[in-house]
Amino acid sequence: MDTAHIERRLQERRAELNEQLGELTRTPERGSGVGFGKRVGDGTIEAVSRLSEVSVADNLQASAARVERALEKLEGGTYGTCDMCGTDIPAARLEVAPESVLCIEHARSRRTPAR
Repeated sequence: MDTAHIERRLQERRAELNEQLGELTRTPERGSGVGFGKRVGDGTIEAVSRLSEVSVADNLQASAARVERALEKLEGGTYGTCDMCGTDIPAARLEVAPESVLCIEHARSRRTPAR
């Protein structure tokens, strides 16, 4: 496993995520507030758009946390093992998603709602 290559990829991904988060959380320009004048629908559209942006920001923050955890594991010598069960994460999974810190089984169980 080429850890230097993996570290570069993770650092590049961290920079991309930080840039995207910075754009989403940037302070609005002065005078660009939502006004409700004659067209209330415009304010509703803006509110829905903002909710969507908040959801995107939450997803970006979760991705950033996975990247940080993968970098910690790389530094600690445990990269490539599942945080939940300690089994090896398949190399193909790490190639596609180097920020993976869970094996496929545990990653699926986190996404699947409890029944």
